[in-house]
Amino acid sequence: MNINLEIFNKLKTEESIWILYLIIICLSFYSNSIGRDYYATRSNDSKKKYREINIFIFSLALVSYVYYFKDSLDGVNSLTVDDSNKKVFFNKLSLMASTLILISGIILLYIAISDSNIDIELAFS
Repeated sequence: MNINLEIFNKLKTEESIWILYLIIICLSFYSNSIGRDYYATRSNDSKKKYREINIFIFSLALVSYVYYFKDSLDGVNSLTVDDSNKKVFFNKLSLMASTLILISGIILLYIAISDSNIDIELAFS
């Protein structure tokens, strides 16, 4: 029963993360409309708003990346010598993937913060 409760709690947390992703999507649509305005008018107000929203978007995304990294790390740390080779392999592969996603999120947030001239169009790719 304890394992089922743990999985249940993870699924509840992941539902919250899906809501976070929906918020990110809505903010991204809004950001794109401000970005279009900036590139059409070169308005400093639009530029500032566009940068701030993008920084906020990538900060929110980073929160989810940290959660999944921690969850993968916990999965690897909870492995025992009795676990199958397949389980060990997939847990370590999951940790590698979530680590790379976390690194990419940190890099994208760094670019969003540092690129004050908006020289690059950031996207979740």
